[in-house]
Amino acid sequence: MKCICLLLLMGMMLVSAASAHSLYVEFPADLSTDTNAEFWIAYGHGGSADQVLASLPLAGIISPAGRSEELDLEPFQDGLKGVVSLPEPGCYILDLQMDSSFFDPSWFGAGGSKSLVEKYGRALLPVQSGQGYSWSRGTGLEIVPETDPYDLLSGQEFKAKALWNGKAVPGSYSAVVALSPEDVLVVQHAQVTEREGDSSDGTISFTTTRPGLWVLSFEATLDEPGSWKAEADDPAGHYSKGEQMAYEQIAPTAYLSFWVKK
Repeated sequence: MKCICLLLLMGMMLVSAASAHSLYVEFPADLSTDTNAEFWIAYGHGGSADQVLASLPLAGIISPAGRSEELDLEPFQDGLKGVVSLPEPGCYILDLQMDSSFFDPSWFGAGGSKSLVEKYGRALLPVQSGQGYSWSRGTGLEIVPETDPYDLLSGQEFKAKALWNGKAVPGSYSAVVALSPEDVLVVQHAQVTEREGDSSDGTISFTTTRPGLWVLSFEATLDEPGSWKAEADDPAGHYSKGEQMAYEQIAPTAYLSFWVKK
């Protein structure tokens, strides 16, 4: 009995630690049409990557007019970096997705459903205007803003809607400040959750507490069984590349990076 309790505790600790990580983007707070914008994509905490991000199956930039282009990325500090031009005013959106993975609670001695784990990321890059900020792909899990991110100030309300394949979905959300305005790739060893809550219809609404690069996350659980083919060997040895894994649920998380100014 004592052994089982320890295994359960280990499982909860692992899940808790994973939920604290984010697929987020660091980029300048002030952008203009006459300069290129450098950015860094990482999976971890503000200023640090806690897991090597070698590539992304989806990485694109959406223009304010809705045009999509693939991002040119290269490895940097366990993440991926790139540079984009921003030739017209409006909100550019970095649209990202990590490789899917599989989770079975029995690996940690716990009961529960086997899940396909998916992680999606977005970043809002407004240039002289927020036009185009509410763009939606209509697939996967998305956090679609309902507040113009251009010159969003501390103390103002931020609203968004979480969608699964274009439809509102219930879940839970939390928000952290990954970087303060004066930080440039500075490791943040501890982050306090600024805002969190549950949503029965995907509605997200909170008042921003301070300036900085915010990362908003939304987690959902969907009773949609299926089968997934492993794209690589599991580092812990639970499955091998090419193996078919049956799951009962899909557990997607979406992340949204945006700046809040003073």
